[in-house]
Amino acid sequence: MSIMGAAAALVLAGGGAQAHHGWAIYSDQESQVSGVVETASLGQPHGLIRVRTPQGVWAVMLAPPAAIERSGLTLAAIPKGAQVTARGHQRTDGTLEIKTERLMVGSRTFDLYPARD
Repeated sequence: MSIMGAAAALVLAGGGAQAHHGWAIYSDQESQVSGVVETASLGQPHGLIRVRTPQGVWAVMLAPPAAIERSGLTLAAIPKGAQVTARGHQRTDGTLEIKTERLMVGSRTFDLYPARD
């Protein structure tokens, strides 16, 4: 592989790592956020719901698509205007973002990270 090819591979690899982060930027303490769905996506690298609350619009980060599918969550369950509650871990820097372990929609609970009980 040429030096240019190796450099390009490093740049491409780095972009994916930045886009898909782990749990380190989130608080160890569990919390919850409730509000109304504005938008939802269940794609790569993980799902994302934008939820309007009295504090502003939160980024409700979900699991990767395979874990979302195992939980039974579909886009049909979280239409625009649906009331949701996300339980998980908020970012430590004050950003309105929560990494969601469980998502409650009406009487249904979707366990996105069952191993984190």
